[in-house]
Amino acid sequence: MVELKANQPRWRQVHAILAERIRTGEYKAGERIPSLVDLIEEFGIANATGQKVMRALRTDGLIRTEPGMGSFVTTPEERREIEADHAKSADSA
Repeated sequence: MVELKANQPRWRQVHAILAERIRTGEYKAGERIPSLVDLIEEFGIANATGQKVMRALRTDGLIRTEPGMGSFVTTPEERREIEADHAKSADSA
């Protein structure tokens, strides 16, 4: 189990670790990342914490989730599309 610091929100720590794994290529574009159950076991976090991490990774454009299939690292093209969608949403707000 990965040891997390007590003085920082657990979801932020797990998010940072997974984002780093994506950025360094440990999890490659198009590759399936560990399931929520696997992340809960690896980091010793609650289900709600794991769900928050996954939402944040999706919001950041780092992963996409396919129902019944799992979550996958986005490709650079997918990230550009997500960023463009976020920009459009911000412009219309």
